[in-house]
Amino acid sequence: MPRKSAETVFVLTTVLSLAAVGVAAAVLPDRVPTHFGAAGDPDAWSTRAGAVTFLALFTAGVAAMFAGLVRWTGRLPLAWVNVPDKQRWVDAGLEAELRRRVRADLLVFGAEANVLVLSVTAAVVQAARSASGDLPGWWFVVFGAWLLATITHVVVVGAVRYRLDPAGR
Repeated sequence: MPRKSAETVFVLTTVLSLAAVGVAAAVLPDRVPTHFGAAGDPDAWSTRAGAVTFLALFTAGVAAMFAGLVRWTGRLPLAWVNVPDKQRWVDAGLEAELRRRVRADLLVFGAEANVLVLSVTAAVVQAARSASGDLPGWWFVVFGAWLLATITHVVVVGAVRYRLDPAGR
């Protein structure tokens, strides 16, 4: 994914995740399930203020962590960057392209994390507003899709994205 597109997707998912916290603050009841067993049944509860505070800090923290990593990548010594064929990238004079790709990948990983965070917020709101307090079934589907997408991204990054052909391209 081109860096500008990755940046746009990251910003969009960050805004949506933060907006979901705002909606949660407006619609959550006074008692909110905040921890769930493997089957999705609640086993710990919080106040609305506690849940909203956690969701806000969690959402902002994840987004800030990835934004910081993206910014830091430009100044990070290449010795700390772990990608296949790194020395070949440097020897071919492609350090700037290498850093651009790392930043774009971090933005995509951040967007993927934002989608998970957004789904957690939406699921907690739905669980809190339901009679049972259970996590909705759709959340497990979203979690599985997120896990599959993230693992696929890791494999593509590790096996394909940073490989150079013998000509150094």
